[in-house]
Amino acid sequence: MSPLGNGTPRTPRPLKPRALLALLAGHPWRLACTRCAWALAVAVVVYQSLIPQPDMLLDVPNIDKVWHALAYLVLAVLAAGSLWDNPPAPVLSRAARRAAWSMALLGVAMEFAQAYVPGRVASAADMAANTAGTWVGVLLAGVLVRHLARGHGAIAGGAASGQKADSTAATASTVSPTSTDGGAARISGRQD
Repeated sequence: MSPLGNGTPRTPRPLKPRALLALLAGHPWRLACTRCAWALAVAVVVYQSLIPQPDMLLDVPNIDKVWHALAYLVLAVLAAGSLWDNPPAPVLSRAARRAAWSMALLGVAMEFAQAYVPGRVASAADMAANTAGTWVGVLLAGVLVRHLARGHGAIAGGAASGQKADSTAATASTVSPTSTDGGAARISGRQD
C-alpha cells in the first residue's frame, strides 16, 4: 500500500538546483566536510608531485598542464570553501582568498621540490599551469559563494519575512483598546 492510502505510488519531486544550493549553504557539516576534502586533495597533490614518475591517464603531449591546472583549480575552490561562513556571505572573505591563493604557492613549492626527485624535472610551464588553475579556482569560488549566499538568502529571507509579518501583526494586536488617539497607534503598530 502506498503512503497516500489510495493505491497510487508516491513519486518524489526532483530537487531544484537553487534549493540544493540553499541546502548545502547552511548545512552544519558543510565546513567540516569541505576541510576534510581540502586536506585529502592537498595530500593527493603532494603525493603525486613527489613520486618519481606518475602515470598519465591520457597519452597526449602536454596533457600534464591540463591536469596541473585542474588539480590546482580544485585545491583553490576547496581552500576557499573551507573558510566560508556558514551560511556564506555573498563575498569571499580575505582569509578565504588568501587560503585559495596559497595553493599557487604550494604549486611553486612542489615544482621546486621536484628538482630533487629522481625522474622528475622542475618546470616553469607547470608552475604557470598551477597558478592559472588557482586563479580560475579563486574566480569560481567567488561565483559559487555568491550563488550559495543568494540561494540561502532566498530561502532564509522567505522564512524571515514570514516571521517579520507575524511579529508586526502581534505588535499591532497589542495596542490598548482604551487608546484615545483615534486608532493612529493601531495603524502604526506602536503604543504611546
